[in-house]
Amino acid sequence: MSEKVKIRIMEKLKKYRGYRITIMRHIVQIISFIMIFGGIIGYAATAIVLPIRTGLSNPYLIVADAWSLLEIMLALCIVPLIVIASISLFSIIIGRTLCGWVCPFGFINDVVGALGRKRRVSPATSIGLWKFALFLAGIWIIIDVSIYYNEYVGNSIRGMFGEFGYAPSTFLDPVSTLFGLLFWYNYHNLWPKEYLDFFYMPKFFYWRVFFLVMVFLGMLYIQRFYCRTLCPLGAIMGLAGQYAFLHLSIDAALCDECKVCEYVCPMGVPILKYKEEGEIRSPLCIMCLKCLESCPKGAIRVRFR
Repeated sequence: MSEKVKIRIMEKLKKYRGYRITIMRHIVQIISFIMIFGGIIGYAATAIVLPIRTGLSNPYLIVADAWSLLEIMLALCIVPLIVIASISLFSIIIGRTLCGWVCPFGFINDVVGALGRKRRVSPATSIGLWKFALFLAGIWIIIDVSIYYNEYVGNSIRGMFGEFGYAPSTFLDPVSTLFGLLFWYNYHNLWPKEYLDFFYMPKFFYWRVFFLVMVFLGMLYIQRFYCRTLCPLGAIMGLAGQYAFLHLSIDAALCDECKVCEYVCPMGVPILKYKEEGEIRSPLCIMCLKCLESCPKGAIRVRFR
């Protein structure tokens, strides 16, 4: 099916079904964003650990980022049982639903992506990007466990990683740069007073800001760029999320393979691949339900088992 035909179908769907679910999801995302950074409106920090990306250094944060907490606890030689429990339980029960409905940086991916001109990414490439994110997650975990072990035996290696000793993945993490580093520079007015002073800032600052800009540019051209390509937490949750109790099903009898569902999916899930199986079990699915609300035949449904 050509792109023109797909666009024509989407225009008809707007008139017929609208975007009620998407609007509701964005409302939930906005409310979640406000609540997660609830310190701004006076809420105190809680003991809740969620598998979402927020970093941990923002003073207004009241919900802990599971990935950041995992790294910091290992660096402090603490077994991160609460983090493992949070990631495991949410992944098994609702998959990556929090990525699509609650995660603040996921919300930013949606907002920035809406401003750019998206490029189509094939399902095979989307899976490849997820595997790359999973590979990165594996590298970070190996490094984190190595730091934990050496701390445990009294042979600390944190100093080898410089500014990234307590959270090695920060080296490739736009989340902590946006919500942490840049926040503190503004909060304490640490920006250079003279133009030339910008050339004498810490070296890690230049890299982290440059990487943040690159990620934002990626968001403009590829939907959910960070979620697909770099997020270690989402990649890990995708492993168990394929077998989550909460999932989407597709009715082969109703589906006429118009491919509208795949066209609107922000994560590039090859939905029709699961038509014969009847259950959409992809490590990429964030349960945004755009496929469900856009299907002209109503062939896609939410299931819980």
